Amino acid sequence: MKVFMSGIAGTGMSSLAGLFREKGYEISGSDTSFYPPVGPLLKKMGVHTYEGYSENNIENDIDFCVIGNIISRGNPEVEFILNNKIRFFSMAEALYRFFIEGSRSIVVSGTHGKTTISSFLALLLKEAELDPGYFIGGKPIDLDSNYSLGSNNFFVSEGDEYETSFFDRSSKFLKYFPDILILSSLEYDHLDFFKSEREYKDAFKNLINQVPSNGLIISNSDYTMNREVIKGSFSPVLEYGLDKADYSIKDVVSSPAGISFRLKIGNEYVEFKTPLQGEYNVKNLTAGIISGIHIGVPLSTIKKVVKKFNGVERRLNKIGEDDNTVIYEDFAHHPTSIGSVLMSLKKLYPHKKLTALFEPASWSLKNRYFENKLIESLSVADEVVIKIPYKISKIPKNERIDMEKLIHGINIAGKKGVAMKKISEFETFLENISHKEQRVVVILSNGSFGSLPKKAEVLFA
Repeated sequence: MKVFMSGIAGTGMSSLAGLFREKGYEISGSDTSFYPPVGPLLKKMGVHTYEGYSENNIENDIDFCVIGNIISRGNPEVEFILNNKIRFFSMAEALYRFFIEGSRSIVVSGTHGKTTISSFLALLLKEAELDPGYFIGGKPIDLDSNYSLGSNNFFVSEGDEYETSFFDRSSKFLKYFPDILILSSLEYDHLDFFKSEREYKDAFKNLINQVPSNGLIISNSDYTMNREVIKGSFSPVLEYGLDKADYSIKDVVSSPAGISFRLKIGNEYVEFKTPLQGEYNVKNLTAGIISGIHIGVPLSTIKKVVKKFNGVERRLNKIGEDDNTVIYEDFAHHPTSIGSVLMSLKKLYPHKKLTALFEPASWSLKNRYFENKLIESLSVADEVVIKIPYKISKIPKNERIDMEKLIHGINIAGKKGVAMKKISEFETFLENISHKEQRVVVILSNGSFGSLPKKAEVLFA
């Protein structure tokens, strides 16, 4: 089979290309650029790539095309595909049709924690010798790749709620038809796609209605929206959380070596130890633990995998350290996750000054809607340095975040807040940090932040 993929250089599309190659398909694809690591990775896979979009990129003997959600009408390849009646799929449709269908589908959804839970589950099922297929939106530290074909037994998908494509404005996760659905934590997000909290909530209600009555929903009961969307479910629901739940968590103890916690399983509390940091990661692991128990993985195996699981790249990873200064990186995408990360570091290093370097990279974080929540979350740190957002003028003035108000709010909270425009200013800031001062620095961004984490890694190697 020969497949052409338009917009192939995205994280999801390049991973899908990898799955097709594992299945023996011949793949070609186009994009505007092929920066490392995606470009070299596609080349290593044997994928033929075209820089730029053109109808000439699509060969006559193509069996079908996959169109990425970055592609819109007017793109010459799209117009050629439509005009010539070439069969095409969205990325999510192709993932289900060619890889998930026929397997027991495990979909991990929610505003926070999807990548960590998906990665843990993939590792757990692999260690249990169940040979899962998986498709994950980040890079698991303990796995060779973020995708695998598996043996058509179980397939773990990170369920993204964002739109599918220009020809299908519904959420991607509605294409994966879960047998087991995990709802990690639900809060309004993706403001550019979901115009109201109700729209966001309705997308998850639609997903819940896809789960069969002999399937299972595993939900975080600590979040109000989770409790709301599972009402009236036709499927069995198991809840977990710090409050009263089917699987309740208690005795969470953090240390530089990781976290220990106890989880109620049946009538007893079982102790687990993890090298991960952050109370939120205890909840992420709990979702995976419940899934493993339901599937029939021995508890001894689950405990072993919890103890060895190292998480995901760019999720509260320590990237540098000297005698007094510790540097972390985190994929900050929402005020709640930002606040959780900062609170975790505060608890872990109570005697160190906490400095947050923050880049609001996504449309949602540049939006005024999250302004007050960001002030509250960022003010957990002692010092906050915010990058003035790139191309913020593209957001209407009455909708975009007010940087002056954001900085003022942090200062009013008794913390030090400043803004910087250039990456070079942040580099100078890191270079001038006093190594005699007890300090923990965390770089927060769901964008590239001008490769600042890599530069920090070199500085504090």
